[in-house]
Amino acid sequence: MSNVRDGDPFLPRAWVLLAVLAAFAGCRDATGPMSEGTLASTQMARVAPPRAPDKRATDEADGDSSAVISTHILTQDPGAPPLETYQASFWVYKDKATDVTVNYQPSAGKSPGQPFLWFDVPRGALQAGGAGRRLARRDSVYVTLTIDPVKFLVDFQPSGVLFSKRQPATLVLWDENANPDLNGDGVVGDADRVLEQQLLIVYRTTDRAHWHHLRSMKGWSSPFVWAALEHFSQYAVSF
Repeated sequence: MSNVRDGDPFLPRAWVLLAVLAAFAGCRDATGPMSEGTLASTQMARVAPPRAPDKRATDEADGDSSAVISTHILTQDPGAPPLETYQASFWVYKDKATDVTVNYQPSAGKSPGQPFLWFDVPRGALQAGGAGRRLARRDSVYVTLTIDPVKFLVDFQPSGVLFSKRQPATLVLWDENANPDLNGDGVVGDADRVLEQQLLIVYRTTDRAHWHHLRSMKGWSSPFVWAALEHFSQYAVSF
């Protein structure tokens, strides 16, 4: 099952992110927080390159065509283990931090399974509830995330939830169990490895809307991609 945690203590975002990424990457011997500069140089070495806009497309739902992209969504390897859950519901609070993790089912004799998703909301990040509803200081929102069983795609509900631009939520997705034949030519080669280095997180507001890219960070030594979230949408890993 997914793991949900919440609590009152506030930690700087870089420290929290480093702790979670280090744990999931197998760096279990980390004993304390590191500086944001160290984090940037060791865990997130490259920003995924911007994708060129698709000039032929428009997105009336979002009212923004400048970031519309032609999108290929990453898929799970046919031999990947199933996830422990494909849907998780939990409370997100305005006055305290919450995070949820979803792993793959562990192989025999191993626990926990490989990581797939980490979603984190720091204290004070939640700004508005469903449909943009204003929230009081101690209000909360009941959130459901639903994961596509084949694609690296996650849908967050309710729609209209907003996070602080100065202190947004964080979404991390691990691609270690992705289908390595990204270009679909039947051969895993250099072309696929080039595409793998271009992975980034994209979003759309509805099933019929176009995908838009987010400024994403790609793991250097560990197979993950992450981005800051300012609102609820459908999010996916694209190349």
